[in-house]
Amino acid sequence: MYDHRKGTAMTTARETIEAMIKTLLESLNSGDAAGVAAHYTDDAVLLPPDAARVDGRERIQGAWQRFIDADYRDVAMTTQEVDVFGDVANEVGTISATAPGEDGDRGQVLGKYVAVWKRGRDDTWWLHRDIWNFNA
Repeated sequence: MYDHRKGTAMTTARETIEAMIKTLLESLNSGDAAGVAAHYTDDAVLLPPDAARVDGRERIQGAWQRFIDADYRDVAMTTQEVDVFGDVANEVGTISATAPGEDGDRGQVLGKYVAVWKRGRDDTWWLHRDIWNFNA
């Protein structure tokens, strides 16, 4: 989309969120928990599977470090839906990763997620609420 008033190309919320997901995954797949946490608002909430609620960017960094330490690799996310309500967007998508199995072999895990994004004053979208789980 082109905004003639500003003379610049505008991106949609979905395009911006997908770009943020891309950089988040680059951080996650390179083992950079701080880089992952940098995508969240200061007062974000993470709701990981089979674990307690995690409040705030600093604690979220620790949760992602535990995920990395559990040896999840090759994490991929696919955005399926983005619904925008002013400065809030709800995203629904799928997730896949490889993880160590009980037998020591790596296997693929599949799941789904819902994320709530908030637009900041600089028009950047930040993760505000994040929940996911893996399929049984």
